[in-house]
Amino acid sequence: MIPLLILAKGLLYAGVVLLVGGIFTRRQLTPAHPARRVLGVGGLLLVLGVSLTLLATLAVVGFTAPADYLDYMTQTGAGRALMLILIGGLLLLAAELGQWPRLLTAAAAAVTLWGLAGVGHGASHGPTVRLLHVIHAGAMCLWVGGVLALLTLRGAGQAHAARFTPIATACVCTLALTGTFATLEHTGRLWGVWDSTYGVTLMIKLGLVALALLAAAVARRAFARALGIRPQLALELALLVGVLAVTATLSETPPPTHDAGQMNMEGH
Repeated sequence: MIPLLILAKGLLYAGVVLLVGGIFTRRQLTPAHPARRVLGVGGLLLVLGVSLTLLATLAVVGFTAPADYLDYMTQTGAGRALMLILIGGLLLLAAELGQWPRLLTAAAAAVTLWGLAGVGHGASHGPTVRLLHVIHAGAMCLWVGGVLALLTLRGAGQAHAARFTPIATACVCTLALTGTFATLEHTGRLWGVWDSTYGVTLMIKLGLVALALLAAAVARRAFARALGIRPQLALELALLVGVLAVTATLSETPPPTHDAGQMNMEGH
């Protein structure tokens, strides 16, 4: 069931990116773009991701009755996190359709991201680390959402790039900072993390992020020279999608600190 759970996480991540990143760009970067139907696709992906997560999780333990799903969603931390994702997603759609104030829209995004952090490694390390994952995911949403908006916007030019560059830079710095703290929390060290499956997967993710940064630099240079920028933006977006896919895999890979904790419990 691990491949199904990875697929479910990938759908959840894609849905949150389209909703959070899409609404942000519609209000701050490319007004009224992307189209609202893109947000609808994001909501659909959230529903599919939550459904697959439920099916795969409960199938492992053999609980498949309707009452089992309800119990899981209301009586477990992971289940309540899935409910928060759905509630947050609905609030985000309502916020955009109803043109809610920015503060309320940001609160809806926070609910969604808090729920997302509750179905990953952040939930097992307490509220502080979970908040770290919320900030990390939020920065990723804004970066991917901005690239998607620029790629699909007709007539995107230097003015849009100039508006997005400081946002993207802040996102990258936030990702680096929160990613470093998360790595320390999950592995206990920064050097030598590649001696575990989790560490190898993390290295692949970091490699893709580095390539995405290189593609971003090439795209910004093309913007500055008023050259064709769609190939560069498409490459950057493809690499970021790859980062999301690897992140979904990483979320289902036990960190070394989890393995150590389990061994200590078994030893006692």
